[in-house]
Amino acid sequence: MKPIALQTYTLRDAFEADFWSTLKAVAEVGFKGLEVGGTYGMTAAELAKAITDAGMTICSNHGGLPTPETLEQFVADQKALGSDKLVSGFGPDDLKTVDQCKAAAAKLQAAAEMLAPYDISVHMHNHYWEFHEVEDGRFPFDIMLAEAPDIWSELDLYWVAFGGADPVEVLGRYAKRVELVHVKDGLLGGEYHFKAVGEGQVDLPAAIAALDPAVTEWLVVEQDLSDGDMMRDVKAGYDYLISKGLASGNR
Repeated sequence: MKPIALQTYTLRDAFEADFWSTLKAVAEVGFKGLEVGGTYGMTAAELAKAITDAGMTICSNHGGLPTPETLEQFVADQKALGSDKLVSGFGPDDLKTVDQCKAAAAKLQAAAEMLAPYDISVHMHNHYWEFHEVEDGRFPFDIMLAEAPDIWSELDLYWVAFGGADPVEVLGRYAKRVELVHVKDGLLGGEYHFKAVGEGQVDLPAAIAALDPAVTEWLVVEQDLSDGDMMRDVKAGYDYLISKGLASGNR
C-alpha cells in the first residue's frame, strides 16, 4: 500500500483562516504527507518545518513552471521544502488545438530539462479537458506526454473519468509515468460535482489496483468543493482508503 497525502488546496479556506489548527487537524486524521499549493505567508523553509513538526512530509509542490530567469528561485524553494517533485498544469484555453498542446508540452519539457540537474522532476496535473479530442482525434493528454518525454503524469482519477476516459485504461498505457496520483471522487455525467473519496462514482479500487507499485509513490487526496463540511469529507476519504486497504496512513 502506498502512503496517503492531502493536497492543501482541499482545505485552502481553513488553512488561510487558521493554518496551525488546520495543520494539526490534518495530522490527527492520519495523513502521512501534504502536497502543498502555497506557503500561507511563510517562507518555504518555515512551511517545511511546520509540516515536519506535525509528523508529515511534503510529497510534492504544486505551482508554476520555471523559466531561465526564475530557475534559481524555483530550485531554492523546492530544496527548502524538501521536495523533489514539482507539479503544474494548464487551463482549457491552452489545450484546444494540436499546436497548443505541443506548445504546452514544450514548456513542460523545458522545465524538466532545467530541473533535472537538481534532481527535481516535473509532473503534469490533468483536468477533464486533457481528455477531450482535438482536431486530429487525439487527446491533449496523449499529445503532451508524447511531446514531453521527460515529464511525469500526476493523474487525477476523477477528472479522467469525468472527461469520458477510463482511468484503468489510461493507467494501462501510462502507469510507468505516474509517481503521484490524485485520488479524487465525484459524480459523472452532467456538471462536475465533487464528493468525498469513496462517496462518488469513480471506481477508485480498480484505478488504484492499476497503478504500478514499483513507480507510484503517493496517493494524494484532493477535493475541490464540498456539499457540506470539507473536514468531514477529508476524514471520510481517509477512512475509506484505509478501511479498504487501498493506502497506508499514520492512524
